[in-house]
Amino acid sequence: MEEAEEKQSERLTVEHVPQLPKEPEVKRKKRIFMQVLMVLGASIGHLGLAVVAAWPNPAIPELQRNNTNIYGSYMSLNSWQLDMLGSLVSLGNLPGTWIWGLLVANIGRRRSMMFLIVPYSIGWGLVAFAPNAPVLLAGRFFHGICIGATFVSASTYIIELPDTSVRGAMATIPSLVLSCGFILATGLGLCFRWFEIAFVGVFIIVLQVMVLLVLPESPSYLAIKDRENEARVVLKKLRGPSADISQELQDLKKQNQDKIEGSFFKVLQDTDILKSLGIITVLFFVQNFCGLMVFIVNMTRIFIEAGSTLDEKVSSILVFFVQAAGNLLACLYLDRFGRKLCLIASLAVMTMCLMVMAVYHHLKNYTEVIDVVVSNGTDFTTTGTITESIDGMPTWVPLVCLMVYMFTSSIGAGPVPALLNSEYFPTAVRSQLSGICMAIGSIFNFATLQLFSPLQEVLTVAGIYWFYAFISAAGIIFTLVCVKETKGRSVG
Repeated sequence: MEEAEEKQSERLTVEHVPQLPKEPEVKRKKRIFMQVLMVLGASIGHLGLAVVAAWPNPAIPELQRNNTNIYGSYMSLNSWQLDMLGSLVSLGNLPGTWIWGLLVANIGRRRSMMFLIVPYSIGWGLVAFAPNAPVLLAGRFFHGICIGATFVSASTYIIELPDTSVRGAMATIPSLVLSCGFILATGLGLCFRWFEIAFVGVFIIVLQVMVLLVLPESPSYLAIKDRENEARVVLKKLRGPSADISQELQDLKKQNQDKIEGSFFKVLQDTDILKSLGIITVLFFVQNFCGLMVFIVNMTRIFIEAGSTLDEKVSSILVFFVQAAGNLLACLYLDRFGRKLCLIASLAVMTMCLMVMAVYHHLKNYTEVIDVVVSNGTDFTTTGTITESIDGMPTWVPLVCLMVYMFTSSIGAGPVPALLNSEYFPTAVRSQLSGICMAIGSIFNFATLQLFSPLQEVLTVAGIYWFYAFISAAGIIFTLVCVKETKGRSVG
């Protein structure tokens, strides 16, 4: 009797499950293409971010050769201040991530991205019209606010738009746009002065605001803010007719209910949250201290130090082109092979490239001590030494190594930490927790950029590449042991 009642109950349950229509493949492709366009629109800010980050590549060599400002007057910068042009943005990251983390959680992802026009305009204005070094450095601090704010707001928005099946590929689009921005920034240096690039930067962020006017708010944000009707409209457009939107909304609210009702400090006491924070923090440490950010910001300086015969700006553009190709490849394969495997493969090849660079600089600067006997015109002789440097090292080695390094970094070490920084955390506290990780990453970024020159003096140029190689190799072991795969999992 009880078995009959259970079967009857199961039959009724099945009958009440709505039979959703199957989506034709043509319509699915159109819907995914629409998601791509939306993600591209939200990624315009990453183009502006890339110009901000890579600006020292065209600016520093020019400031060393022709350090006049927009007024035509002389502006002196010492080596410490030149380093600060790259590293100071990391300090600006800290208030940028915290302020925009709060804005994203309280006023929404889309609106917080529109407010980015404020720090971008201030930062580029200070850079363009800087009469002296302190004002120029102040502009770079505001550039740091732009970087932190863009990553927190745009990354949170982008990760919440796509279908689960293509989320990894979509999340690499900002990295592809970043690579294009690096090419743009370095290319602008071929035809514009360092202060003229600022006007291009302002134009990009204005374009971003105009595009955001036609984009919808994140459905995840709308759902947890009890704006369910608006969330349904957006989700219906994003997911298509075959998706159970009601179930997605229900799951989303259920997964975030305790995070909404509890205090943020209570969330930080959650063991799983703390473990995720630790994993992401270590990944950001590896990303910075394997040399990736140093190469992006100081690419032209590195080519000059390596003795490359090709123009340093042209060499940098070639490397960034290869990086863009790697990001395009990541769009196609990150969801197929998974985040963990791509990160391990990326770090493995990067380690080999760094080791080759270390050996190259060691041989390039190798000195051989030869004992000689010199007659002093008497019955005695004195022993001396001759130091010789090995010349004729192939100058194409740094270019090839950095091209391979940047290509492989773009399929793993570059995009994966930022992707996991969004995927690891629940929607209700995603922006705050991501902001914490970004703030810690900013400290790492400042340290690795500001320590670049001092470490070269202490460890030698070859030694710093060995150091980066060690960190990269350690990152492989950490990924194998600690990083969990998120491919195909829904973002709660």
